[in-house]
Amino acid sequence: MGNSVGTLGWVIRNWRIDVGGETHWIQLRHYTPTASFELFLDGEEVASERKVTKMEPISFSIGGADGKVTPSLATYSQITKGFTYKCTFDGQKIPELVFDTQQPESLCEHIKARLLPCAMIRKSGESKIVYYKVEVTNGDPLQKETYVLKKRFSDFEKLDHLVRSSFSGHQLMSNLPPKPSKSVKLWTDHLEKSFVQQRRGELNRYLTKLFNVKKVCANPDFANFFRKPTEEDKFHVDEETDEPDSSKKEAAKID
Repeated sequence: MGNSVGTLGWVIRNWRIDVGGETHWIQLRHYTPTASFELFLDGEEVASERKVTKMEPISFSIGGADGKVTPSLATYSQITKGFTYKCTFDGQKIPELVFDTQQPESLCEHIKARLLPCAMIRKSGESKIVYYKVEVTNGDPLQKETYVLKKRFSDFEKLDHLVRSSFSGHQLMSNLPPKPSKSVKLWTDHLEKSFVQQRRGELNRYLTKLFNVKKVCANPDFANFFRKPTEEDKFHVDEETDEPDSSKKEAAKID
């Protein structure tokens, strides 16, 4: 789900809590430039707070029992030595996990995803943006559902940063596939059909390789990437046209 050292200001801490024969995973993410804290329980965000002047506990609960994660500044002779983090649950201190030895359960056990062989170009002000269509199948064999997500290339870049930062400083970083290549618009037409097709293939192979890394599948950022969209965000396939007409000037299809 993460590790003890992040990049670009992120600090990530993990704890495992066993309750009634079930294992639960707590992850704290601290973005130091803005003093922001996010707390995740089994991959779901349970708290998002910003603490600038006071380091107060961040609370959570499991099965009716209360827990808290407490960040604090470690100092020595008035010199700040960085932050320390403590997790307690039901009155007991929980030891912090070490990235190399933790075995969090997959958050993507029943998720399959692939890029569909078409993309959407939409206007955004004076510019045009390519949206890639990611078909997601989620659920066990008896209760499957399929939906389509719209993702920009920048969404894949953000995903890569979040996943890669959780491996920072560890040899397991080498297990990650190379991040999707970025082309400069000055030299490449990002709307050109062959370019879109090539990039779609690269992104599809990238996702496939990420699914093959067990610790990636336990990362909440990776799981959230495939979260079912709301009706407002849903990607309606019937909006596509080969050529934009008077009623659909906002969209054009690339096959």
